[in-house]
Amino acid sequence: MRCTNIRLLVNDYEACFHFYSEVLKLPLLRGDENSRYAEFDVDSGTRLAINQREVMAEALETDTADPKLPHQDRLAVIFEVDDVDAMAARLVSDGARQVMEPRDWTAWGIRAAHFRDPDGYLLEINCPLLPVAAV
Repeated sequence: MRCTNIRLLVNDYEACFHFYSEVLKLPLLRGDENSRYAEFDVDSGTRLAINQREVMAEALETDTADPKLPHQDRLAVIFEVDDVDAMAARLVSDGARQVMEPRDWTAWGIRAAHFRDPDGYLLEINCPLLPVAAV
C-alpha cells in the first residue's frame, strides 16, 4: 500500500479551499473553489486533499447509519493498492472493521473500500478505474 493523500473532511469547503490555495499557497493539482473536492501538492509523494464533509458522509452513509460515531468523520487516510478486492479481503480476514465493501465510484474515478482503525479513523483503499476499451 502507498499512502496517496490525507483528506480533510471540511464543513466550510470554500473557506478551506481559499486557505490552502491562497494563504498557504499550495499548488492546486485537482479541483476548484466550487468542486467540493480538491488536491494540493505538499512537495511529497502524498497529497493534501479537502472534501466537503457531507459528500463523504452521504457516500458512506455515515450521516445516519453509524451510531458508534458521535460526530461525522473529519479525516480520511487514503492508500492506493493494486487490487482493492484482494486487499479488502485480506484486511477483513486480518480483523479490520470494514465500513463499505469494494465498489466502483465512477464519479471519483476509483474503485474503493473503506475501513476504520481501532480508534475509529476512516481509511480508504483504492485504485484508479481503468477506461473501458472500445469494442
